[in-house]
Amino acid sequence: MISLHHRPSSFRTTLTLGLVVAVSVLPGIARACPFCSAVSLTFSQEIEQSAAAVVARLVTPPPASALSPVADGPLPKGIFEVAQVLKGAEFVEQRAVGEMTQIEAILLEDKPVGSLFLLLGIEPPQLIWSSPIAINERVVDYLLKLPALPASGPDRLAFFQEHLEDPDAILARDAYDEFAVAPYDDVRGLKDRMDAGKLLSWIRDPNVQANRRRLYATMLGVCGTEEDAAAIATILEDHSGDEINPDVRTGLDALIACYVTLRGGEGLDLVDRLFLERGERDVPFTETYAAVMALRFLGEESEIVPRERVLASLRLLLAEPKLADLVIADLARWQDWSVVDTLATLFAEAGTDNIFVREPVVNYLRACPLPEAAEALARCEAIDPEAVRRAATLAGFAGGFAPPGSAAAPAAAESGSSPAAEEDLVSQVPPVLADTDATDDTPAIDPSVAVENAAAAQTRSSATSGAGETPEAPIAWGRWMIWAAIVVAVGLLARAAMRPRAAGAQR
Repeated sequence: MISLHHRPSSFRTTLTLGLVVAVSVLPGIARACPFCSAVSLTFSQEIEQSAAAVVARLVTPPPASALSPVADGPLPKGIFEVAQVLKGAEFVEQRAVGEMTQIEAILLEDKPVGSLFLLLGIEPPQLIWSSPIAINERVVDYLLKLPALPASGPDRLAFFQEHLEDPDAILARDAYDEFAVAPYDDVRGLKDRMDAGKLLSWIRDPNVQANRRRLYATMLGVCGTEEDAAAIATILEDHSGDEINPDVRTGLDALIACYVTLRGGEGLDLVDRLFLERGERDVPFTETYAAVMALRFLGEESEIVPRERVLASLRLLLAEPKLADLVIADLARWQDWSVVDTLATLFAEAGTDNIFVREPVVNYLRACPLPEAAEALARCEAIDPEAVRRAATLAGFAGGFAPPGSAAAPAAAESGSSPAAEEDLVSQVPPVLADTDATDDTPAIDPSVAVENAAAAQTRSSATSGAGETPEAPIAWGRWMIWAAIVVAVGLLARAAMRPRAAGAQR
C-alpha cells in the first residue's frame, strides 16, 4: 500500500476533490449511528424485502459427494419441511391437513437432518428460494418477536440492546446491525435504559470488534458520566500498550467523540494536544484523521460543544500544509470565512509534497462571499491557472451549496446549472458509504436502499460461519447512474487511501 506521504499528487487531488463532494452532500443524508457501518441487512430488512419467509427443518440433505469441492453437476439441494410461516402464507404451497409443505433449495453446507433454517422466497407465485440460513430455536423465538416491535424509535432499540453481546453470534450480529441503521436520535432516546458500566466494559474488552466498539462508544457518549470520560481519556492517552491493549484504541474516532461529548468543549483541549497539535511529534495520520472524523460529528450532531470551538480545533491543521486539505471543506461548509488569507498563502506556497491542497483552497474561495476571497482567487489563478481549472470542474456541483452572493455562483451559471438544479442532482445521487475504520476490510452497505432481488441479500454466511461475504444492495439504474458511479468510485478511492500499509503507518 502506498503511503499518503508519497502518494502521487494526481491521486491525492482526486481523493481531495472526492472528499469535498462527500462532505458537501453529508447534510442531505439521513444520519444513522454516526460511527457505525452495517455489516449486512438485518433480519427485518431481509424479511421485508422478500415475498415469503419460512422457518424450515432439513429432512433430506444433499449427498455428501455433491458437497465435495471437486464435485461435478448441478449445485447440491436439500429438501426442507416448513415449520413456521413468517410471511407470505398465500404464496407457500398449502397441502392436505397433517402434511407438511416441502421446499427444495440449494444447500452448500453439511448439516444433520432436523437442522433449522430460515428460507426467503422471491418472485411469486412460483417462489425462488434463497440459500438457507442456518438458525436455532433461540433465533426462531427472536424472529417471531420482530413483527410486534415498533418500526423505529427507542422502544425498538431497547429490544435489540439486550442482544448486542449475545453469545449467539447470529443474534449479536443482527442486534448490532439494527443499531447501525437506526437514527442517532433514536439512540439518544434510549439514554435512560442504557447501562454505562456494561458499555465501558465492552469498550475495554480487546476482543470486541472495532465496529462494535464504535457503537458502544457512541452509546456511552449518550449515557456516560465524568468518571466514564476519565476512563476514555486514559485510553486516548495511552501509546505504549503497556497498560492498555492497543486493540482497545481501534474505533478511535468514536472514542474521541464520546470523550468530548461527556466533557464538553474543554474536552477538545486534550484532543488538540494528542492528535492535532503535531508540531515535531510523529502523530500517526490515522489518529489525526480519526480526530477530524470526530470533530465532524461534534459539529453536526452535538449541541454540547459550540461549533466555533470545533472550528478552532479544525483550524489547527492549517498549520500542517500536508494535512490542511482534510479540513478546508469543513470550514467552507460551516461558513468559517476567517482563514481567507491563510488559505491563499497555502496555495501560493504549495510545493510538490502538498500541491493537492490547491483545489480545495480554490473551492473554499469560490464559496466565500467576502470580497477579499474573490481577490485571493484572482491571485491564485495567476499563480496556477490549471489548479483553478481543475477545481472548476466541481464548481457547478458546489454551486448548489454556496451561500447567495458567493464566488461559486458565477461558476455555476457558466456551467449552465442553477442552484435548484444542483440541489436536485444531489437528491438523486446515492449516499457515499465508507468504512471509517482504517483497518477494517468489511465493506459497508446502504441498508436504506431497497433490494430489488432479495436473492442478492440472502447470504448471511458471516452470521453462521463468522467469515462470509457481505450482501450488497444493487445500484439503482436511472438517468443519474453516471453521477452515482463517479461518487461511489471516489468513495472507494478515499477508503483505500485511508488504510495504512501497516499497523504502524504514519504520516
